[in-house]
Amino acid sequence: MSPRSSIAPVVASGTASVVKLLVATLAFIGAYAGVETSHVASAQAPAGVAAQTRAQPVTLSSESMPATTAEVPAAGTIAVSALGVSRPCHRPYLIRSVIDNPRPDSALSYGWRLQRWSTTTRTWRTYLTSHSGFAGRSQTAEWQPSVVDNPGWYRAELSVSGGTRLRSARFLVSC
Repeated sequence: MSPRSSIAPVVASGTASVVKLLVATLAFIGAYAGVETSHVASAQAPAGVAAQTRAQPVTLSSESMPATTAEVPAAGTIAVSALGVSRPCHRPYLIRSVIDNPRPDSALSYGWRLQRWSTTTRTWRTYLTSHSGFAGRSQTAEWQPSVVDNPGWYRAELSVSGGTRLRSARFLVSC
């Protein structure tokens, strides 16, 4: 057997594999384009033409997602906004404040603390904490803690390196 005759079947089988792969790819692309085209056509079709393929409308309730305050709070204050409720007795919050760095060329560290009022000891106790920092003149610091299955009175506290400490007004978490 000559070397040339043994190479021909290998090349032929390799070419067949490439052709099969190309046909499969084109079939997939054609099927995908067909699905996309039918989806777009049903969305643009007049009423009654593609009623079976249209998605059912979803009505959103404004009560399920309370409004949040998107405004940046004034320097020296803490703003607390309730975010949407994801499940029963799970309350996420957005807590924000503006921090001014008196030395913008150096880093400034700060820490958040969410405190809960203890009715037994009649004191504020730490519930959650978070720490961060930045370099620059000023920054809006944000924190998104969640209170899960623990109703009561809470407040947020911001401690900035250098001794500055801010506290928010207290707020009630209920289930």
